[in-house]
Amino acid sequence: MNKHPEAIYKELEEALCTLIRFNTTNPPGEEKPLCDYVAGVLNDAGIPSEVLESAPGRGLMVGRLKGDGSRKPLLLMSHADVVPAQAEDWSVPPFEGVNKDGFIWGRGAIDCKSTMATELLIMLELKRRGLKLKRDIIMFAPGDEEAMGTYGAHWMVENNFDKINAEYCINEGGGNALPFEGRNIFICQNAEKGAILLKVTTRGKPGHGSVPKKDNAIAKMAAALNILKNNPAPIVKVKSVVEMIDRMSRLFPFPKNVFLKQMFNPMLSEFILSQIDFEDLQDAFRAMLHDTVSFTQVNGGYKDNVIPEKCEAVLDCRILPGTTQEMLIDRIKKLTGIEEIEPLHPEKVPHATESTTDCEFFKVIEEVIAEHDPTGIVVPILFPAATDSRFLRGKGIISYGFSPLHSTVSPEVYLNTAHGIDERIPVDGLRFGLDVMWDMVVKLAT
Repeated sequence: MNKHPEAIYKELEEALCTLIRFNTTNPPGEEKPLCDYVAGVLNDAGIPSEVLESAPGRGLMVGRLKGDGSRKPLLLMSHADVVPAQAEDWSVPPFEGVNKDGFIWGRGAIDCKSTMATELLIMLELKRRGLKLKRDIIMFAPGDEEAMGTYGAHWMVENNFDKINAEYCINEGGGNALPFEGRNIFICQNAEKGAILLKVTTRGKPGHGSVPKKDNAIAKMAAALNILKNNPAPIVKVKSVVEMIDRMSRLFPFPKNVFLKQMFNPMLSEFILSQIDFEDLQDAFRAMLHDTVSFTQVNGGYKDNVIPEKCEAVLDCRILPGTTQEMLIDRIKKLTGIEEIEPLHPEKVPHATESTTDCEFFKVIEEVIAEHDPTGIVVPILFPAATDSRFLRGKGIISYGFSPLHSTVSPEVYLNTAHGIDERIPVDGLRFGLDVMWDMVVKLAT
């Protein structure tokens, strides 16, 4: 276990505050100034770094600390862009990078400039200490993750993959300590669902609003969405989820350990989920068991007294390993009778991706967590959402979302602020993350 000098922790805190002060709201992104800054810090420290532009203002930063080449590189990944923040809703300015009350506040504090700051400090410390590395350590900070990765990781994989090719990748999407049965579960995101956005269109007979039509496009859409809501996809046993439930069940005595595994039983699943106190966790588990469809936009009509000829809806669909885009669309067509269904981003890796846990990388994470938290247990997880890791897994890189975070403050206080109001990260959790990730990197690279 490696505790760092107080000055290093202070440097980490200031680095995060500085990164937050770059407004990289996506859209429009404009990540290049932030990437230029990070590359400048690394270059000043003697770590060769560069910034690429996938489009005007859209930056991607790559820095490389050379090892002896006896092992394939290790990739430290984060993303430079953030989601929008309405300043009037916040108790602190979202792009001021405020350190107060035991938290660092600002958009990106959790998602995921804290990961970027931690990886930056690790690169600097590796250089300062002059450790002999068996691997190159690559720091990669693309933009556009909060959209579809078009100008970020997807562009990099398609155009400059040689600059980031590695054996393992540490990315966002996991690492949070969640209290459970007197232990801390550290989730390791080794898989994620495929992300598909579908535009669904219904058509009907237009006319004056004073004369209702049986063939009404909006009514058709309402009926179709109601059918989808009331007919969830079947439960599927995915390897990563089975392993997650198996590891969690070991924390329970009999018969609770058997009871938890019945989450895969269609007759008992909803009852078991209802026993989980944290509603957001119920929803997360449910999303890991099924292909899901969420309704995110409905557009129909253009005047209050005109019956429109069409209605459009956008469906945010997340699919499990084994489900294809074609299978999903076919199921929706059969359920609703709607034929006009169009994928909005068919080229952006719509399938699910999964990395094995049977490797050195996962074992190192388990060892390091055991050293830093004797109550901790590492649990693989199928992430219901999407991260840039999907692009790397498609190229054979074993990629885990594991940005360690453990605090004396309950995770309910701060985890849900990511993408929300008053996003903040506890300072003690940020420091814990540096200690754990440092040990992970040193074990993997020396």
